[in-house]
Amino acid sequence: MTALVSYSTGTATVSAGGTTVTGTGTIWSGVNVRPGDILQIGNFQSVISDVVDTDELTIPPWGGGAQTGVAYKIWHVSPQRFAGSTAMQNVNELVAALNTTGFFVFVGATETVPDPSLGNDGQYASQPTTGKLWVKISGAWSYLGIYKGFNFTGAYNGATTYSIGDVMTDAGTSYVWINATPGSGHAAPNATYWQVLASKGDTGSTGSTGAGYGGTSTTSLTIGTGSKVFTTQSGLAYTNGARVRASSAANTSNWMEGLATYGSTTLTIAVDKTNGSGTLADWNFNVVGEPGAGDLSSANNLSDLANVATAATNLGVVRYAAAQSLTGPQASQARTNIGMADGHLPGIASNTAASSGEVGEVILSTGTSGALSSGVTAAVASIPLPAGDWDVSATAQFNTGGGTNSTDYYASVSTTSGSLAAPLGTSVAQHERTPSQADHSQAMSIAPTQGLFNATTTVYLNTQAVFTGTAVTCTYSLRARRMR
Repeated sequence: MTALVSYSTGTATVSAGGTTVTGTGTIWSGVNVRPGDILQIGNFQSVISDVVDTDELTIPPWGGGAQTGVAYKIWHVSPQRFAGSTAMQNVNELVAALNTTGFFVFVGATETVPDPSLGNDGQYASQPTTGKLWVKISGAWSYLGIYKGFNFTGAYNGATTYSIGDVMTDAGTSYVWINATPGSGHAAPNATYWQVLASKGDTGSTGSTGAGYGGTSTTSLTIGTGSKVFTTQSGLAYTNGARVRASSAANTSNWMEGLATYGSTTLTIAVDKTNGSGTLADWNFNVVGEPGAGDLSSANNLSDLANVATAATNLGVVRYAAAQSLTGPQASQARTNIGMADGHLPGIASNTAASSGEVGEVILSTGTSGALSSGVTAAVASIPLPAGDWDVSATAQFNTGGGTNSTDYYASVSTTSGSLAAPLGTSVAQHERTPSQADHSQAMSIAPTQGLFNATTTVYLNTQAVFTGTAVTCTYSLRARRMR
């Protein structure tokens, strides 16, 4: 058997002998509670005589004592829930709502037309998947068309599958897909699939030609600075403050320029820059740019440089090299203008050492070796030299002890470690030979020798002492100075 249905949301409050039940958090609607249902609190029950509101009921005098905010149950046993007349009234109301003119009959995605047995005259049938719409007239469904919102997809893509209502653009015109079957690869303007939604407009008419620059003048004027007044054409585009150049039609190297004012047929130029010379009457006008603050003229042979030393530094060049690179009949004057006399390389007026890579850079290794072995050549010092032109020099001080008896000392600068046979450049190994004697120290010096390297090369100071007794040591200095 089916159990009775009940409702118990919220809590109930009723006084002893009271006829009003108040609910908290309840929804005592016509569905959840109806007159004739049973209210039960604890072991006491009462028939509900009226449903006043969603939180108020009317009952006969309550005999279960005062109850405040307690749990309850409402048993759905009202005759109104089962009486045939009420049920039929509800059905009739529902049917009347369904039969209202304009109510939609929905057509499934797999159907092509609405079911002819459904609907009354004046009702509509809709297929949401396609946007198709029908209306029933004289007992038959009549197709109205496709009523579907546009779906804007952007530029046409041959790989995209389009369906009814999809909108794309191609070559400035927009099209909407009208074929009932979705598809791809059908480019517009194929009328089987596409209908023009908005087409690209025609090219508009060409407007009238506006005022332009240019212009000419036959006013006879001499090239020079100051105010120059030209008679020219009217209707030109020059505005006051434009920078204008007037150049000779016969020889464009003859010109003058400056800020201009223009009105009617008169163009006045406040000339502040010129080139060439002469009195001319064949002028062409053009707009030109404003000269920069550092503008130079070849005619000045660099004499217009405000600060020669700063300019050379900013350019990252050695001033002598910059001067020597100048050629032509004005080369000597140009070198003079940038602070150089021919053939002279200025030095620095400080004790700052040359930085790495600069001419004058020094690489140095000094120290004292450990004990040398008699007759054995040893590299007591080495320095790596980057590519360039270097002068390499060295000193070697052989030190003896109280029990040393020496005969020969050798020193060589070489790119080979431990070798006296491969001196650097054109130098030869230094050799000092003395009669066998005790405690004879020896100082040797190797003059600067040129070394030309196209890659980083290690240079060695190689030494040898021939002796008996106490071992010899060598105090050394290996030095290279960059020449270029």
